[in-house]
Amino acid sequence: MPAAQKAAAIVRKQKKEIVLSPKAKLAIELMVYEGMKRDEAALAAGLAAISLRQALLKPHNLAYLNECMEVLRTSGRPRALRKMIELVDDAKTERIQFEAAKYLDGMDRPSHAVGATQVNVQVNNTVNVTPGYAIDLRPDNRDQIGHLEQHDDKSLELQVNVPTDE
Repeated sequence: MPAAQKAAAIVRKQKKEIVLSPKAKLAIELMVYEGMKRDEAALAAGLAAISLRQALLKPHNLAYLNECMEVLRTSGRPRALRKMIELVDDAKTERIQFEAAKYLDGMDRPSHAVGATQVNVQVNNTVNVTPGYAIDLRPDNRDQIGHLEQHDDKSLELQVNVPTDE
């Protein structure tokens, strides 16, 4: 294959968008918006159950599933808020009114998550980091390696009469 054709093929491959199959897309939408179980959604979309399970292992299908769930969650928030307000006003017990008021006030959620999706970030905390040598890169003319100052200077003149193993 000539170089120009190879380069064109690479460009086409890079520009290629990953497209969900219509059956997988339908099955995902049935699961999210209709509340179907995975096997039921697969059969309704014309897929084998194992095919949908394997399709959901692919990143682009899983991303579409998560996107649909976020759309559903976001569209349900106004109704949930309205229901909580109704519970504050019309609940039969004071306990339910209190819990609804607490939710609306944000007292039962972390302060950074009130009214928003909470994001948890974990930095790799399993790696032991041990200190090493510190090198001073400042422009003055001091010794650069700090641990050398702590040891006695044993110059070669002091070691002149030391016997060798030979």
